[in-house]
Amino acid sequence: MGRAFPSKQDEIDRTRSYVTREEAVFAKMIYQSLRCRISDAVTQALRPLPTVFAGWEGGSAAFGAVDAYSDIDLEYIVADDAAFGDLYAIAERAIEVVSPITASHTPLKGRYYKLKDGGDFFLVDLIFFRAGEPDQQLDIERHGQKLPLFDKGDWLRAKPLDEGALAVQRDRRYRELQTWFPMSQVFVRKAILRGQHVEAIGAFWAYTLKPLADLLRMRYRPVRWDFGVRYLDRDLPPAVYDQIRDLALVSDLRDLEIKLARATVWGAALLRELESL
Repeated sequence: MGRAFPSKQDEIDRTRSYVTREEAVFAKMIYQSLRCRISDAVTQALRPLPTVFAGWEGGSAAFGAVDAYSDIDLEYIVADDAAFGDLYAIAERAIEVVSPITASHTPLKGRYYKLKDGGDFFLVDLIFFRAGEPDQQLDIERHGQKLPLFDKGDWLRAKPLDEGALAVQRDRRYRELQTWFPMSQVFVRKAILRGQHVEAIGAFWAYTLKPLADLLRMRYRPVRWDFGVRYLDRDLPPAVYDQIRDLALVSDLRDLEIKLARATVWGAALLRELESL
């Protein structure tokens, strides 16, 4: 038989695949460059200030888990009397040199920024900790291995986890759930019987899935028992994660009724198991 020559469509597909790979590599380079430029700009602006003692990158970078959807978490230890408003203003001017800020949000702690050049997913998460704060999230067990940006003293030395205090908080939550978890499933059940789809789903997340996540963390990752559903895929065995994932994906009220029954049984079993540990 004669040698088969590639068709015109094969050549087009191959070229398209090559272009797609090249575009992906280029996009990754741009993304990594933006992360570095933002980190460098903010750090260069803050480091000379006498009220700023140390800085590091945390979040997904502290766990070696940065991907194309990751934020950049920039964290700094500052003097107890430092004015947060002034520090944020300095950092924002530095960020604007790299890329215009299109939106910002200030939760209870820290501040988020969305950038013009950051695409759909990239946010800057900037947070200041006062030097006298008891929890600066420097323990490795809960917050990972920080990536130092600078340290004017010995501020970034990993602090030992206060396991006793953590155990007290964890046990308090466990004792609460011993009573409240069985009681509160009635809210989901009532919403199902009333045909209230949205309310039923909301109650299922609030009274079933989130407490179940707490119990699963107590069982498999007690040091991070209070992280909710964040990073749950990292903290649970794959088969266990698959179980709670399947519970979370609800198609209709009938499906919710079945999954509520399964989750209730699972939660009761976890409560008994944890009591014996």
